[in-house]
Amino acid sequence: MLRTARAGVAVLLTASGGLLFAASWQRWAGACPWRGDRETPECTTRMDHLYDFLPPAEPWVPAGTAAQLAGASLLVLAAALLALPWALTGRGPGPGTVTALVAVVLVMTDVGLATLRSGLDGAVVSPLLPDVVSWSWVFVLPVLVGCLGVLSRGWAAGAAAVLLVLASPLVAYLSYAIGPFDAQPWWEAISGLLTCGAGACVLVLATRRPARGREAVLEPAVPT
Repeated sequence: MLRTARAGVAVLLTASGGLLFAASWQRWAGACPWRGDRETPECTTRMDHLYDFLPPAEPWVPAGTAAQLAGASLLVLAAALLALPWALTGRGPGPGTVTALVAVVLVMTDVGLATLRSGLDGAVVSPLLPDVVSWSWVFVLPVLVGCLGVLSRGWAAGAAAVLLVLASPLVAYLSYAIGPFDAQPWWEAISGLLTCGAGACVLVLATRRPARGREAVLEPAVPT
């Protein structure tokens, strides 16, 4: 049962990361290279916050299907978070973890749906609780995943937690999302790749064999 849950979480994390990478491709491909000269009019234009989609905010200009892909990525990630405590720690979460987990999943679902609807409508659709969303999604998510990482056992579970923290909005905004103009080119793709890496680590947990405990073998004494 635990192995199945871990496999499901691994697939969902990988899918979420792939969708986010595809969303980033919609924004930056053809305008900004992954490496090389980015001081071009096309790239400078795409760095403007007008093209941000996590989540969209007024004023906003859609970049292809980036918002739809990003919204789907967040919804898939929310589904992965439901079983993440079991996947990383191998046991059920406590009451505090459950409360934080439910809050993060609801908030991420709210953001994902708003982002998806914005892309489909071609206009900004705000989350139901924008203030709560900002605090919970940005701050609670990395704290929750970090706590799960502390409670986890083994390098694969710890590495998955670290990668998910690095992919979170808070770390992204503080490190690799801020660019020379507004946004750093391909920063969403970095978050997507980190999420895929976390999925690969959880897949290791799902496929490796459990360690066998050492059993003491007592031989009967041979009479002399």
